[in-house]
Amino acid sequence: MLNFESRKTLCSALIQCHFDYSCSSWYPGIGKGLQDKLQVMQNKIIRFILNLDNRAHIGNKELAKTGFLKVPGRVKQLKLGHVIKIRNKTSPYYMSANFQNLNESEDRIVTRSKVSNFYKPRVCTNTFVYSAINDWNNLPIKIKEIKNENTFKDKLKKYLFSEAEKDDMNPFIYY
Repeated sequence: MLNFESRKTLCSALIQCHFDYSCSSWYPGIGKGLQDKLQVMQNKIIRFILNLDNRAHIGNKELAKTGFLKVPGRVKQLKLGHVIKIRNKTSPYYMSANFQNLNESEDRIVTRSKVSNFYKPRVCTNTFVYSAINDWNNLPIKIKEIKNENTFKDKLKKYLFSEAEKDDMNPFIYY
């Protein structure tokens, strides 16, 4: 009875928002089993939006049709959205307290490829700060150099879709 846009709007408003709510803080700390369950749930959402059979494969093509990234990609997208605000100093101070540029923490000269990187803490690998800095430092420099937040988010989503395409070529990933 509902068209594609109505189903997508309903799922985004009623379900996807629960996936997104502060996921950048809790997602790094959950186990692989729960991460897989979240992906299975998202696949069910995509099947509903695209009006597919409940056993239909959800790959990169189906994700692209809906404009959704897989759960880890979406978490990374939201996390890096916070980091760009921290870098541009448009987030609250308490968010930026643990983010220090490499060139601020070292006396030696930092190469151009690392000038926009953050100093990565050596402890607490399942925290927002550690995973956000790790994801930021692994981004291509052409994306990290973008100052405008909306342009950054658009380019980041395209980059994450292209990275997901590479992962979709792996025949051993099933959900």
